[in-house]
Amino acid sequence: MTTLNTRHVYPISYSGNIFWLILFAIFWPPLGVFLFVKNGRFIKNNSAFYLQYRGSWFWVIFWALLFFPVAILLMALRGANVIEENISAPLQR
Repeated sequence: MTTLNTRHVYPISYSGNIFWLILFAIFWPPLGVFLFVKNGRFIKNNSAFYLQYRGSWFWVIFWALLFFPVAILLMALRGANVIEENISAPLQR
């Protein structure tokens, strides 16, 4: 009997706690968006793209909870780097 191993790669991945993402996306969407920006990745071909914020995530999350336009201003003023990470192809067995 032959076993075939398959690997599915979805174009979006999230490396944080999915429970908090769903909870805040439902009850406080601005915070859900910032959590996704913090831990989300977009995958295309053999590359993963994500944002690396140049400031403190504490203040962004704090202002997203309290008054989210300030969090948007912080992200805009401090900026973020778009990081491309090469993903190595899995070994074929």
